[in-house]
Amino acid sequence: MPIPWGTDLTTIAPAILNANADVVCGAGAWTTALLSQSAGTPVPLKMVNRFDVYAYIAGVLAITLGATAPTALMIAYALVSGTPILAYTVPVGLLVNSAVILVPFFLSGASSSALSGGVAFNPLIQVDPTAQDVTVTAVGSQALFQLFPGLE
Repeated sequence: MPIPWGTDLTTIAPAILNANADVVCGAGAWTTALLSQSAGTPVPLKMVNRFDVYAYIAGVLAITLGATAPTALMIAYALVSGTPILAYTVPVGLLVNSAVILVPFFLSGASSSALSGGVAFNPLIQVDPTAQDVTVTAVGSQALFQLFPGLE
């Protein structure tokens, strides 16, 4: 069913996802690196209308690799910690011992009305390294979270 003409398509204002401090991401587990927060306190977002939307996240992570680089590194968008909605695998050629890498990313979610259920939510950017820990630095890491109207 199409959205009726004249419908208010307001969702939320674009929100910055950031880190209050450097985040150590342990090997083999999803760790939240960026979220909607202010001075370390989470700031959940709440839609003002009820219709299907697509989440769209564009950002960059500044990641410090250790003396031994991880064998793989994934970045994901999630709403619940440890439950990726969409994940991106960083090219293994970037994973060099003791390097600092900048990883730009563009992630999206499926069209859903779940975000407009009246409950506030906090979009998360999570990191999961394999075999070795990494550190996401607060300086140089941030993302922009937006919602776009989807199909009804």
